[in-house]
Amino acid sequence: MNDAELIIRIRERDEAVLSELEAKYGRRLGRVARNILKNEEDAAECLNDVYLKAWNSIPTAAPENLEAYLATLTRNTALNRVRDGNAQKRIPQELILPLDDAAYENRSEDRDDTAAIAESHSEEERIKAVINAFSERLTEKDQKVFVARYYYDASVNKIARCLGMPGGTVKSTLHRLRTELARRLREEGIEV
Repeated sequence: MNDAELIIRIRERDEAVLSELEAKYGRRLGRVARNILKNEEDAAECLNDVYLKAWNSIPTAAPENLEAYLATLTRNTALNRVRDGNAQKRIPQELILPLDDAAYENRSEDRDDTAAIAESHSEEERIKAVINAFSERLTEKDQKVFVARYYYDASVNKIARCLGMPGGTVKSTLHRLRTELARRLREEGIEV
């Protein structure tokens, strides 16, 4: 079944399409999740979240490339899990406040924290937009190298083998792309 048919079935809310997505893309998406999360159970939970996100988002926004869309959802979901897991581990126990109303009376820092969180989310969205625009302007070969390395977390040797390129060419391409992306981010006023 092709991607257009899968998208139509998702829009029609045919639940059987989820097992077809799993059969068609589960192995590749699972590899992306495992490479980031380094845990089989976390990767399986991540994929369940990805299928749910796709189920909820596709009726309003049909992606042109379903595999790339699912891979991006998987990557972002896995990275969010890593970030959230690490954030919980970094909070010292003595800084965790009780959840009663008295602990939060007249705390101006809460308003500052909310503004800082909102600002960091908008900055994150800005960075994503710059990176997406950057990758869309790349040649097909450069885009494959970029996506394989930074979305699928593939090794240089694996990229070279899959794309039939020498390892040194992959390394120099990645170096050039990182340099160009860093320059582009600086032009947009984003700290690198």
